[in-house]
Amino acid sequence: MTSKRLNMKKILQASLVASTLALVGCATPLIAPDIIANVKKVDSPYLQNASSVQVSINPKINNREKIDVKVKDSLELALKNSNLFGTNTQQPYKITAEVLVASQAAVSFGNFEGKLGIKYTVFDDKGVQIFQDTINTVAGSDLNPLSPAVARHTRSRARNIALNVNEFVEKLETVLRK
Repeated sequence: MTSKRLNMKKILQASLVASTLALVGCATPLIAPDIIANVKKVDSPYLQNASSVQVSINPKINNREKIDVKVKDSLELALKNSNLFGTNTQQPYKITAEVLVASQAAVSFGNFEGKLGIKYTVFDDKGVQIFQDTINTVAGSDLNPLSPAVARHTRSRARNIALNVNEFVEKLETVLRK
């Protein structure tokens, strides 16, 4: 009777741990499409050319969270939402984003505030640099402080990236509009 009770207890504990991990993992998107959706959208593309995005990250930054991938995905979504570029892929505008700073609180009872610095450079279809700026943002999670820490941490990173990318697209729009 004791071994059956012990086995049942182990199964119950394992199930509880597995479901908790699944819920936490599924509850937090890696990017923040809700914030990226706020990027200004133009009625028709300013350019016929498409854009090509390349992201690099300072090798001193721990990239365990694949920050470079999150920046690339967020930037591509923001550019698509903005409608600044056309569809001609023959000679795309090249956009490079170099993540210079990506720090975030490892432990927090609040919003896991972090700093993000990205240097953006844009080259036209002939390879001429037309824009360069470093954008620094500070942001934290907007989730309820009682939400799981993993969810708040992930949301904080996603928000910071989205806010940074949106600011870049806004600045790029003013350059391309001229």
